[in-house]
Amino acid sequence: MLKRLLQVFASPVEQQDSDRAERIPLAAAVLLLEVAHADGDFHAAEQVAIGHVLKNHFSVAGDFLSELLELAEEVRSNSVDLHQFTREINKAFNQQEKEQIIEAIWELVYADSHLDHYEEALMRQLGTLIGLSHRQLIEAKLRVTRP
Repeated sequence: MLKRLLQVFASPVEQQDSDRAERIPLAAAVLLLEVAHADGDFHAAEQVAIGHVLKNHFSVAGDFLSELLELAEEVRSNSVDLHQFTREINKAFNQQEKEQIIEAIWELVYADSHLDHYEEALMRQLGTLIGLSHRQLIEAKLRVTRP
């Protein structure tokens, strides 16, 4: 299964539309891992939060989760930008769904109870890349941080 996902991500553009369902969870996992590693510390709470987001927002089966995260970490460490991953999110989700996803990513950011300036900068970049306004990004953050 992991080899298949890697092949899908490396496939030519004309094959990408047919492989989108397989590409979306991998793209999401890479983005989540990038956010989790942004502050230089990867906490157990962040790993739990990533699993939660992938299961609830991207329908990743529990038995596939560890394999997907292993592959996503490899892809993340070999990639130079986030555009290829956010492009998949933009193709697959409408504006409301993207707001829900960014809210879930804010939950990941706050899983360790601390907002690092690197995490904040990355969240601004992700918000822009998936087409959210600054206001939408902050509203999602406030929904997560307000008691």
